Amino acid sequence: MGKAKIGFEVDEDDLANAKSFVAKHGGSLNKLVSALFASLGRDEMNRAPAIDPSTRVLMDVSIGRISIMEGARQLELQDAGHLFHRLAEAGLPLPRLSKELVSRQLAQAKDALDACLVEPLPVGKKSGKAAKHATSA
Repeated sequence: MGKAKIGFEVDEDDLANAKSFVAKHGGSLNKLVSALFASLGRDEMNRAPAIDPSTRVLMDVSIGRISIMEGARQLELQDAGHLFHRLAEAGLPLPRLSKELVSRQLAQAKDALDACLVEPLPVGKKSGKAAKHATSA
């Protein structure tokens, strides 16, 4: 990460105290001020409001920390569809699916559709009413 130069004014007594502190503890004024700036906001981050466990799981799925199926399992949902619904309700973005997962799901969907297909009738054979009407005429 880059560094930036800044200039600011401080009371002479405060500067003397800071120089004395640095002389006793080692380091430099630059490092002391940098450490102070780096610490700003840390206490606020550590005191973030508690998030309920189900929201934490949804957030972990959304950012890809845990898998969709693991999130569904932890939330005791029937399947990933229910998890996606919960993500949408919470206003969280859907996780990016891996190419492998998408390919596997497409193959499974194709196999399921293939299993449902009815064999077409051979050409020249009529079905149902059309066949009855043709024989009675």
